[in-house]
Amino acid sequence: MRNILSFIIYFIALSGFSQGLVQDSVLIKKQLNNGLTYYIYPTDKVEGEAHFQLFVKVGSLQETEDQRGLAHFLEHMAFNGTKHFEANELIEFLENKGSKFGHDLNAHTSFEETIYKLKIPTKDVTVVDSTLTIMSDWVNGLLLDPLEVEKERGVVLSEWLSKQSPKIQSTQVFLDVLLNKSFYSERKVIGDTTSLRHFKIEELRAFYEKWYDPSLIAVAITGDINPKMIEQAIIEKFADIPSKKPVPTIGSIPDYTIDSLIVYSDQWTKKTELNYIQLQDVFKGVNTETAYENYLMRSVLNKLTSERLAKLSFDDNHYTQGNISIGNFLESKGALVATIELKPEKALEGINEFNTHFQQIFQYGFSSLEIEKIKKTMLGSFKRSVSDQKSISASGMIRQMYQDFFYGNMIISLEDEYQLMKNSFSKLDSIQVLKALKANKKDTPFHYLLTTNSDDSKRLPNRQELISAAKKIKTQKATPYKDTIDVPEVLLNETPKGGTVQRVVAIPEIDAQEIHLSNGAMVVYKKSPLDQNKILLAGFRKGGFYAVDSTNYLNAQYTAPTVSMSGYGDFSREALSYYLAGNSAKVQFLIDRTRSGLFGSTNTKDIKTFFELFYLKATQPRVDSLLFNQLKEMAIAKISNKPESAKEKFQEEFKYIVRGKDYTTVSQSKESLETNLQQQAITDIYNNYFGVADNYVLTLITDKELEDILPYIKTYIGGIPKGEFDNSYKYKPHPIHKKDVDYIKHNGDSPKAVFSLVFQQDHKLKDIPNLEVQNQLLEAILKLKLNKRLREELGVVYGVSVSISATSHPTPLSRQTIALVCDPSDVDMITTEIKSILKGVGSGKTNIAQHLETVKTNLIKNFHINKQRNSFWTKSIRDYYFNQYDNWEFVTDYEALVNKVSATDLSKNAKTYFLKTPRIKAVLYPKNY
Repeated sequence: MRNILSFIIYFIALSGFSQGLVQDSVLIKKQLNNGLTYYIYPTDKVEGEAHFQLFVKVGSLQETEDQRGLAHFLEHMAFNGTKHFEANELIEFLENKGSKFGHDLNAHTSFEETIYKLKIPTKDVTVVDSTLTIMSDWVNGLLLDPLEVEKERGVVLSEWLSKQSPKIQSTQVFLDVLLNKSFYSERKVIGDTTSLRHFKIEELRAFYEKWYDPSLIAVAITGDINPKMIEQAIIEKFADIPSKKPVPTIGSIPDYTIDSLIVYSDQWTKKTELNYIQLQDVFKGVNTETAYENYLMRSVLNKLTSERLAKLSFDDNHYTQGNISIGNFLESKGALVATIELKPEKALEGINEFNTHFQQIFQYGFSSLEIEKIKKTMLGSFKRSVSDQKSISASGMIRQMYQDFFYGNMIISLEDEYQLMKNSFSKLDSIQVLKALKANKKDTPFHYLLTTNSDDSKRLPNRQELISAAKKIKTQKATPYKDTIDVPEVLLNETPKGGTVQRVVAIPEIDAQEIHLSNGAMVVYKKSPLDQNKILLAGFRKGGFYAVDSTNYLNAQYTAPTVSMSGYGDFSREALSYYLAGNSAKVQFLIDRTRSGLFGSTNTKDIKTFFELFYLKATQPRVDSLLFNQLKEMAIAKISNKPESAKEKFQEEFKYIVRGKDYTTVSQSKESLETNLQQQAITDIYNNYFGVADNYVLTLITDKELEDILPYIKTYIGGIPKGEFDNSYKYKPHPIHKKDVDYIKHNGDSPKAVFSLVFQQDHKLKDIPNLEVQNQLLEAILKLKLNKRLREELGVVYGVSVSISATSHPTPLSRQTIALVCDPSDVDMITTEIKSILKGVGSGKTNIAQHLETVKTNLIKNFHINKQRNSFWTKSIRDYYFNQYDNWEFVTDYEALVNKVSATDLSKNAKTYFLKTPRIKAVLYPKNY
């Protein structure tokens, strides 16, 4: 199901006769004689691209004792050689055609499933055909070459090592509670180091040959494709694969039989959190109108609960961040999970308050006002999806194919689902909601998991007091929740006095126009057919946090969030939310380090509301005193008095080495927040950043003519007061290091080594668009080189992160980072290998020509895909004015910009970056290593 089913809210459907749903007529869903299912759905929302996925109903649950970890290991081997693509040819082939490993080529394994994910260009039919050959090979053509298996052992062991950290212990405790001592607990997806090091290749082959059977597999394809050609190719490549019809292990997790409290504490946990966990039956099979209505009701309940708890979070409670959710966490089990953060010294009071709020929901339900808001919001959003004349997204459709194959949730058309929703909502009122709540109130036991810091555990009540308090969630007495809210009838009490257009300047390179207004703002208008009946508005002004002095740096960070929570004009935050329910108008104001800005969108039918909302938020901020003080107290409370972990201390000191230690990098203390965070400063900063139009550049993208939009531009953007704003940067970064720096520590809390190399230059930047392209190409090539050597050939890392960036704000700075985690014993060898690769590329002795062509192809492909989104234009226009580019060639002649970059150019850059620049080397070794 689309949209609603994506909420992933499940419950048991009512029995009885119900009319069946009708499958979307565009969808091709069939099954071959060998049992393989295939889905095909053409959609050209993104031209020239499609999603190809292979669904396998097999995971670690199917492993024998001697095969632990092999379902996941087999997923790795699928990229290491098949019948038609030996060793790494598969990845190299697809990357040469424009798909990037990790981004466009990926896979995952869980307890019950393995999924292979490909995103490929489709204009070349030979690429489509080869992709289906690859998928067919995955089903019936993995080579499982012994040499490749041995190399991959190191990679998978490195993946295991990369996931080891103190925090994983509390996560594992939570998972163990969910799995409730079932067989799942014995089948960790990644296995263990003993099984990974010593499994026999015969076991890997046996697992593959038994379980990668077409009867347990689906091919799912959606995007810009030719359905007939795709179907014919699927039949040709998959129909003759034999099937033994194996029966997979069906997972079973029993419900809890008694209420139980588990308390977990360690020195790394920062907060005290109580989880109420109640196991429930899984929900699947949404294929009738009744099942859909029940599914929809659970979505409504989920949203109502979220909204209620969000409102309650602004009260002075003894708990914070309450949450309730019901959902599947496996294909065979669901759970109700409620979570609250407690103050250790007020734990019983916090539990009691949350229990009361929980029972207010399940005993009395929700008010008509709350329900109408959710109905308007959900129906309005879905109606906009239906009326959107562009095709649905391939990513959205592939998720629905997944739901159909694994859960039996039928894919129906948007129009049918919208009609179902309208019919359901016409009958939905507070009585129906309360009835549904009571029907879903279970009397079965809970397990209560409390995680806390070792020191805080000493301040908590004893176990008996805690479990006695928690168990009252099922019996707590409560009075109905009182929801009083005043919603004004209009956004603005009067229409602003607009400005005038001083001049209009054509931008022929991108078919746009600069509209210069009398108040100092400039609007770049571009007509675009990409999204029909929509308006996208984005704006920026140079400055941001760096434009205020050190005394207001803290206040600037809290400005936009505080006002957003307080409201605007006559509207509280909650009142504005009710007013806009079902309306498409959205506007958000933001501040970051180097600029302030906004982002907004609307359907053209809501255009007046949209521009009124923009003006309201720009000129009439509210700062509620009670709410500000509450936010301040919460910010202070979140600063932990617990000692930092070794990794946290390491990361903080490393940050100071790279960026310097000053008011922008030092973490806030309780004392600094108490002294420096001031309510009046919030209002003044907001008005300075957003309440005046001076030097603001806004981009407006729509399919409507300028004459239709211009009156709104003049009235609401032109109506912003003229004023003045000093957007010069006050902050001056620390000088970069001129000599090598080593920062080595031997006190890590996990068995892995955390390794980083950083290089920085402060040279003046020229021709930023060209430099950005060169940096992207060099970054991709180095990542390919480093991963090929360290992962594929040596098997000593799971992956290598490479980042190359440059900015002129607030001062010129280029930074290159190489980071990874590894076995501590491999650090010196890895350092030598990285140095050798950097030297080879920087000296020009290493041939990078083939890699260069591959990454150029990928960069150009992504450019053409991104260009099909209006957000591409808002970003490109912002970059042009923010960075003061000389021309528009980075948009109009991008392919030429990419193709003119030579291997010599990149070697020259690599030499500057890595061979002529001092490096900062940081390594966190395990304790006592």
